[in-house]
Formats: sequence, structure tokens, C-alpha cells
Amino acid sequence: MVFVASAKKDVIFAAVSAMYTDVALHPEREYHFPTGSAACAFVGYPEDRLRRLPASAVESFAGVGYPFAANVISPGDTVLDVGSGSGTDLLLAAQEIGENGQAIGLDMTAAMLAKLEKNVAAAGVVNVRLLDGNAETIPLPDGAVDVVTSNGVLNLVPDKRAAFREIHRVLRPGGRVQIADIALGQPISTECASNPKLWAECIVGATLEDEYVALLDEAGFTHIEVLGHLDYFSASASAATRSIARSFCARSLVLRAAKPPSPPLGPPRPWPSTPAAATTSPIDQDGQAAPAADAVFDGRGQTCGTLEPAMKTHMRALESGQVLEVRVDDPAARLGVPAWSRLTGHALLAAIEDEGRTRFFLRKR
Repeated sequence: MVFVASAKKDVIFAAVSAMYTDVALHPEREYHFPTGSAACAFVGYPEDRLRRLPASAVESFAGVGYPFAANVISPGDTVLDVGSGSGTDLLLAAQEIGENGQAIGLDMTAAMLAKLEKNVAAAGVVNVRLLDGNAETIPLPDGAVDVVTSNGVLNLVPDKRAAFREIHRVLRPGGRVQIADIALGQPISTECASNPKLWAECIVGATLEDEYVALLDEAGFTHIEVLGHLDYFSASASAATRSIARSFCARSLVLRAAKPPSPPLGPPRPWPSTPAAATTSPIDQDGQAAPAADAVFDGRGQTCGTLEPAMKTHMRALESGQVLEVRVDDPAARLGVPAWSRLTGHALLAAIEDEGRTRFFLRKR
């Protein structure tokens, strides 16, 4: 696990908030992670349930799985959605609990909260309230809710130990948790994980799956059960993101757990719901032709943190519109190239796998 100091934490939260502000305000744009109704279908949401929601709630969806496969919500429950975004999961929870329950949406991004407020009104639900805050300090009293749901959010939280403690704290005894999130099969280097600007990439903040489960156990949860996995990043429009995800064996999972004392949980719903959902990507741009490069930087052997200054030096030598080919073989360094291109405004034209390395093609702005 990587400790993140509080000053850096603020930068991480700001970077994440900036990314999801963009998703809220510009859902029509293409991002390096799947969004909208196509993402909902890919991760396993039943189409008939989505049709009952306002289109503006679904268009900014950025979840990574289908947490409702946990099957832990009952009519009359109070449900907290941590990182509620534009409201897809919150509104689905409001439907499941009925008029006698309450759904609480928690988000730290002002643009998402504003959009969510409009979506709640459009959906005509009256059993919803919204909170401004983040998972590390949930603004609710102890034992306030029956269920906590979260989708693609906790991997973005710097102090996951604090977040799981908070989730445990706000649950009533016997309360349940349903989570969809990103987990890794290979660890992220300290250099990459300590760079706040890379956290919005969805992979940098993620932990190994065993560590994720161990954190839940440490927080006091029982009946921890991983229900399934999905090759989530295979649906990314970005070849670079797909390459990076493969490097770290990054995938989404759905899990559930309970706060003692709790009887064993009932049967879950199958997830992924069909084999095709786990293996079929709506976007496949691998095998693309390499663009013509005006210069080549051989970054093999470079690591995340040392690669970026070298790319900056090589890019300065180019004219606007010219292309730099960057060759890297370190898994963590592969993460830094597309993030750096986005942050500096240079266009990432292609990312091509080639004999154990990745060749990135960046066009100077």
C-alpha cells in the first residue's frame, strides 16, 4: 500500500474531480474509459432497468461493473451510494427500496451533484437526498444506513483504509455492502502511485485484489465474496489504456460483504450476466498501422517519473504537428505516456504493442 500525504491528497481529489466534471458536462466526448449507455450495457446492466431512468442520468455513467448483482438491497432500506455521479445507481437503488426507503447520494464533484439533482427531479422520485463529500469522511452519523453501494469510485480514493472504515461506521449492524471496482493483478510502482495527476487514470489508484479484500476484512466486514470479474478496459476507445490495463492485469470486479452481526447473505445474481459481456469489446483498434514519426525516443529501461522529463525534452525539439515515437517497456512507464500527453495537450495518435514493448505516437500540439 502507498501512503499519500494530505497535501497530495488534495491534488488527487482535484484531478479526479476535474475528470468527472468533464464527464458530467460533456458526455458526448470520448474518454479513455467507457461511459454512457454503451458502458452500462458492457458491464451488465439490464436494458429494461435503464429504460426507466432519465437519459441524462445514463449518459454520464462511468461505472465499472454491475454492483446490483450482489442482491443485498431490500424494500424499505436506507441506501448510501458513495460516488453517485449522475445518478444511474442511485436512482436504481431508489426504485428497489420503494417509497418507504431512502436513497442517499454522496459525491464530491459539483458538476455531477448539479446534474444528479436535475436527474432526481426528472425521475420524479421523492425518497432521495444528496450530500457533498468524499468516501474518506462520509457526512453521516454512525449506523445511519442499511446498504452502501459504490461503482468505480474507491479505486480513486487515496486512503482506502479510511474509506472502508467510514463505510463500516455508517452501516447499521447487519448492514451490507455492494461494490464494483477496479483491482490489479500486478502492483503499481511507488513512483507512479505517488503522482497525483495519474490517479484519474482509474488504474493508478487501484490495489491488488487480495489487498482490496484484506482491507475490507481489516475494517471489520464478514461474508466477503467476490462475485465475478470483467475485462473492463477492453472496452476502452484508447489503445494505450488497453495496453496499460493488460500490463497490470487490471480488471473490474463485483463483491459484497456485511457488517456483523449478519447471517449469511442470500444468493447473488449472476455476473457477468453472459459470457459475451466478459469477453467481447465494443471497440477493437488493435492492429492499427504505425503513423509516420518525425523523431524517435527510445525510452526502454525508463520508469514512471523519469520518462516524462525526457519526453518533454524530445518534444521541445519538434515543430507543431510533428510526431514523436516513444518506445517503452516498463509497465508503469506505459501508464505515464498517455497521461502525460493528455496533461500537456499533445495528441496520442496510436499505441502499438511490439515484441514486449509499446510504441506511442504523440503529435505535438
